[in-house]
Amino acid sequence: MKKYLKNTGGITLISLVITIIILLILAGISISSLTNQGLFARAKEAKEITEQKTSEESAILREYEEQIGIATGDKNYIAAATIAEAQTDDMLTKKVNSPIVDAYGNKITVPAGFKITGDATTVDKGIVIIDSNQNEFVWIPTGTIYTDVAKTEANSKTINLNRYTFDSNGNPTALNDAVITDGERTFQELVTSTLGNTTAKNINEFKTKASLAQSGGFYIGRYEARTATARSASENALATVTTKASDYVYNYVTQIQAANLARNMYKDATKFTSDLMNSYAWDTATLFLQTCGDNSAYSRKNSVNTSLATTGTNNQTTKDVQCNVYDMASNCIEWTTETSIDSNSPCVNRGGDYDYSYSIMSRRGKSSTSISLSKTSFRILLYV
Repeated sequence: MKKYLKNTGGITLISLVITIIILLILAGISISSLTNQGLFARAKEAKEITEQKTSEESAILREYEEQIGIATGDKNYIAAATIAEAQTDDMLTKKVNSPIVDAYGNKITVPAGFKITGDATTVDKGIVIIDSNQNEFVWIPTGTIYTDVAKTEANSKTINLNRYTFDSNGNPTALNDAVITDGERTFQELVTSTLGNTTAKNINEFKTKASLAQSGGFYIGRYEARTATARSASENALATVTTKASDYVYNYVTQIQAANLARNMYKDATKFTSDLMNSYAWDTATLFLQTCGDNSAYSRKNSVNTSLATTGTNNQTTKDVQCNVYDMASNCIEWTTETSIDSNSPCVNRGGDYDYSYSIMSRRGKSSTSISLSKTSFRILLYV
């Protein structure tokens, strides 16, 4: 009798191999199906759309911080609407910029943490803002502004954001980004410079944000840059910069140092930017001051003082002031971010100074990157 091995029910090697092959075939079909139907691509697209919508939602939430503040009663987020509202101390705690209009309908944007101060309540008079540390700035409008409630051509003035030269009568010529030639000297507002001087933090951003289409203007320091301790030499340690009437003029500073001090004055601000004055800001401010001030040829003005006033120019018997802006034709020449196309003297200074009677408000001068004198100072620019 033949004996047979009893079937124990175990899986044979051949069956295992066949099973694995079948599973691989099914897996291949599934992956191919997912790929052919573009499900992976669709999943990636869905992820990107979700991220985009999340970003848009965040932007909308930031844009409506003010409205949220109104709804919740949080005054930190409630912007002002009128000049009177913008003069209150509550403004100093605001975390948003405040777009307002004056009595004539002119646009003003008050930066977060500032309030309006002083007697000027219309743009043509020179709106002054002040922060909690008593730093003061003056609004320079761009575009057409009005000087009366009747918005007629006779009551309008146009202050276009531009680079200008001014003739002997103070008449402006707009030159945009063109190279400006003055004798053998040439000047240009460069995005970047290879000559060693510091250019604007972002000149194109400034031109966009300061345009009528956006904020409708920008701010410049009411005074030359100031500091709490008088400076007497180039070797003096760099100190905190201010724009306070009571402080000492910030002199003995190079163009590079001035640029760093200016842009770091409000380095932690998220709603506005501080920088050194650029040529667009200087020339547009010049046009505004002589258009709305009491000197229609202010661009040709020279210094009112013949010796350095370390402080208190706002208290002088004879003041260099137009529309609440002091000393752009007087006291110290001021560094800007414009570039002189001269490898030995690429730094451009503007304005008049006590040491040179022929130096006028709209002048352009050039110096080396190491120049730091008693008559060299600078002015802070703010834009929102």
